[in-house]
Amino acid sequence: MTTPTRAASPPESAAQRWKRRRVTIPTMLAATAAALLLAPIIVPVAVAWDVVRLRWSLPTVRVYLFIAQYLINDTVEILAAGPLWIMAGFGTTLDRSASRRRHERLQAWSIAVLARRADRLLGVRLDTDPDIDEALTPGPAIVICRHVSLFDASLPALLYQQLGYHTRVVIMAELLADPGFDLLYQRAGSVFIPRDNDADAKHLAATTGADLDERTVAVIFPEGRLFRPEILVRSLERLTERDPGRARRLASLEHLLPPRPGGLNALLDAAPTADVVVINHAGLDRYPTFAEMTRNVPIDLAIRVTARRIERQNIPNGIVARTAWLDALWLDMDEWIDEQLR
Repeated sequence: MTTPTRAASPPESAAQRWKRRRVTIPTMLAATAAALLLAPIIVPVAVAWDVVRLRWSLPTVRVYLFIAQYLINDTVEILAAGPLWIMAGFGTTLDRSASRRRHERLQAWSIAVLARRADRLLGVRLDTDPDIDEALTPGPAIVICRHVSLFDASLPALLYQQLGYHTRVVIMAELLADPGFDLLYQRAGSVFIPRDNDADAKHLAATTGADLDERTVAVIFPEGRLFRPEILVRSLERLTERDPGRARRLASLEHLLPPRPGGLNALLDAAPTADVVVINHAGLDRYPTFAEMTRNVPIDLAIRVTARRIERQNIPNGIVARTAWLDALWLDMDEWIDEQLR
């Protein structure tokens, strides 16, 4: 197994990075402390509120407990970041396999705990294909997934970490506002890409695929942002201005945004032997925002998850051919989602 190279840093200076962290880290710690210290007051009030409204499943309490768990997880990640930095030679060996594995174990714990809480408190659970493991493994692989909710951002990592695999995720830079993501995911080999700088985004995406092995996969969300119907309309309008032929080809999309081929192409070029694994899911579409979900808790929602593997020899070369291939794949995924939601 090769020793991973250091993932490229976000296009920001150390001063900018710590200016952000001086705000995000104390804010997260203060929010966690408030949630725990005020729990003896908040929980009885939430119970009374639900009972008065005859909501016997106590949705307000459930949502509060889930949010509290998220805050606790983030705080554990923040507090663990210091000791893990010291264990990595005071930050000098953060790029070594041993350091990344330590960060990955903390990451896996956090994702698994939140998945269990989502099931028991919110009623959100996974319904995966019986043979999904055969499609997911082995590495090296480039994993692509749709993005309709904050919940599905961790779906590929959850599936692969249950199998003992390592994941490197291409994440939008906006999530650096979450200090747990900021401190933990970068050290585990993931990268945060800017939305408005294609050159840096492609370079950063490529670093995640540079040295994949049989137990490591790179994950990317080609839509680049959360799906929303109004964003789909605007995306197709902009695509019509830039590439009318491609816009016509993707005009039938209903549940997915037009995929952006740049990041995926950079990954494919950086990992010339990697297969592509396509993870598709349906169910979260009914509750696109956390606020909408909380109004219906517990929702008893089974997220239907499927995976398909595309061998490398079946993936074309060249940006034009790959874009057409990706568009056809996206149309197939959109049709499958539509069938599941009927």
